[in-house]
Amino acid sequence: MQTLGKWMMAAAAGGVLALAAGCSTSGGGAAASGASLTGTSWQLAELGGQPGGKQSLNFDAAKGMVTGSGGCNNFTGAYQWSGKSLKMGPLASTRRACLDDASGKQENAYLQALDATRTWQVEGKTLILSGDSGQLARFTAQ
Repeated sequence: MQTLGKWMMAAAAGGVLALAAGCSTSGGGAAASGASLTGTSWQLAELGGQPGGKQSLNFDAAKGMVTGSGGCNNFTGAYQWSGKSLKMGPLASTRRACLDDASGKQENAYLQALDATRTWQVEGKTLILSGDSGQLARFTAQ
């Protein structure tokens, strides 16, 4: 009976920690009315001050992997995050040709922004990625 009680206490403590981890809006999770870095599909809204296109981003906490679309190609790679710190890469991408030069340039800029990301923040349903030189990209939760 003592073993069962210890197991139940450990399970309850783990549940409390998991719940607490999901309550931060910058560096760890989401507020009740907002989105979470992991478990949310993100659609690019703005890249370097320009409107986003078909680019997407998804973080899989269980695998420590990030996946998404650059607009023309899909990508995948590892990510590490601690507090507000976020590092993605190296990223592997498919190699389909984009239909036009503008799409290809936007995809390259997007992948470079992901590589340059150093911090993240969620505000409501908006994910903001920043690098050493400031804000790189804004995403909207889908």
